[in-house]
Amino acid sequence: MKMFPTKKSEIIEKFTNFSEKELSSYSKKRNFDYGPPHKNVSKLSPYLRTRFISEEEVLKIAFSKNNIKNIEKFIEEIFWRTYWRGWLESHPWVYDEYLDTSIYQHLPKKTGIKCFDNWKEELIDTGYLHNHSRMWFASIWIFTLGYSWESGAEFFKRNLLDFCPASNTLGWRWVAGLQTINKPYLAMSDNIKYFTNGRFNPIGQLNEKVDLNYNEQDSSHVLPFIEPEKFEFKNFDNLGIILNRNDLSLNQIFENKKIAYQCCVYSTEHENKLVNEFNKNIIQDIIKNNRNFEITENFNQIFDWLTNKKIKNLILPYETVGNKIFNVEKFKKKLKQFNIQYKFFLRDWDRNAFPYATKGFFKFKKNIPTLINLADI
Repeated sequence: MKMFPTKKSEIIEKFTNFSEKELSSYSKKRNFDYGPPHKNVSKLSPYLRTRFISEEEVLKIAFSKNNIKNIEKFIEEIFWRTYWRGWLESHPWVYDEYLDTSIYQHLPKKTGIKCFDNWKEELIDTGYLHNHSRMWFASIWIFTLGYSWESGAEFFKRNLLDFCPASNTLGWRWVAGLQTINKPYLAMSDNIKYFTNGRFNPIGQLNEKVDLNYNEQDSSHVLPFIEPEKFEFKNFDNLGIILNRNDLSLNQIFENKKIAYQCCVYSTEHENKLVNEFNKNIIQDIIKNNRNFEITENFNQIFDWLTNKKIKNLILPYETVGNKIFNVEKFKKKLKQFNIQYKFFLRDWDRNAFPYATKGFFKFKKNIPTLINLADI
């Protein structure tokens, strides 16, 4: 199997095997970057990002093969992505500031820092980097090469299979010393040597000491999460569901409730050929495994589909900060013209978690046992 299969059956098979053989030692091995194919980590992030496979599905498999107490670190890592999205929901201006200052940084083919050059090529070639290497890469980008964190976030945005606006933006801010004010993450040569198992040793090449003097940010300025009205499951007349990169398995919830629906998948082109091919193959697997699903590629095609299927009620995946697709006036206004009632559907996973994600992760993680119980895994 390739490093990132695009058939859900293969993904589940790979993760089930990982759960049986590797997950019990995950906490000890997870910080080591041994290079591709990265057998010591799950590599689920590209699928969780779009919910091609959901958090509940992942944890059900993990729990079926392991004692929960033995895999607490893995569980935390699953919740980190949820936490970042929830945090950005209550601090949306942070993402707006990033967009206002983001530029693309052209990199030299070789910087002379072997590990950095290797990670750059791996990211471009595979669309992925081990999480620890992302931290080292970002630190070298900012503190050794002197580039802005915003341009680094943009570089990842263009190349990552698992790009998530919240995880990417806030991860780069954390390395830069903005997320936890004046506490940057510094890449150290001895740390890199140890956790790459001696593959790299950039001794004397890195800036390993910095003094930051950012002004203390007003952390008390937090917007409360205003959750949408909870959806009442019932059989609607002519119900339609649109899947997109925000949620590619939302229909399964309605399937499980035995509610009849029509469905289409909204697919758009990505500027990166590797990412684009990956996304297209994922969607092809969805189409293959679901009868009568259609692919739409622009708003006009969506409205043709809505008309042809005589949709009266429409379900759309909830759109968090940085993930806006349909929550725009042009689209919503046209839905009203077609007399279509619509709802942006927020999963209970997010509904339960986001209110706890307004401050630091360590406060958030105290609520993980409660959130797992609410998820009824």
